[in-house]
Amino acid sequence: MKKRILLPVLGIGGLLVYLASQLFSFNLGLGVPESRNLVSVESPSPSTQAVDTPTEESLQTVVEATPKLLLVDVVIDGDEFSANRVTTAGDDGPMSQRERQTVEQIVTLVLEAAGDTSGTRVRISRTAEAIASAEAKLLEALQAAGISSDAIDKRSRLVE
Repeated sequence: MKKRILLPVLGIGGLLVYLASQLFSFNLGLGVPESRNLVSVESPSPSTQAVDTPTEESLQTVVEATPKLLLVDVVIDGDEFSANRVTTAGDDGPMSQRERQTVEQIVTLVLEAAGDTSGTRVRISRTAEAIASAEAKLLEALQAAGISSDAIDKRSRLVE
């Protein structure tokens, strides 16, 4: 009779110790992150707290840190165009801000764009209300500006 009670009690006790270690941060070696991801929380030395005048090297670092325009994401709705700049900082997302643009403004942005890894400099999408002549007008202006058809990604799927 004692053996029937002993095994479940030990099992439940072990489970309770494990759960308590997770709740109260006992270090039992189970599920502990590796130490290479830890960050030092030491206070910075006084030499790093001093503010110096910007040097040419530090200004170059700031210029390199600014996001680089990869491509322009255009949505055609009716005969209007709205564009979003996709940069190296990753502005391409559902919360990104689109702005109404003219064809000339879009062409200027596309000429500034460096292109993504596949060489695409402009992505064109349409809504259900998009007018075909507006898309044709934009494509003609891009080709007249010297943008090759390989740098234009025309989406066949409609967007909302």
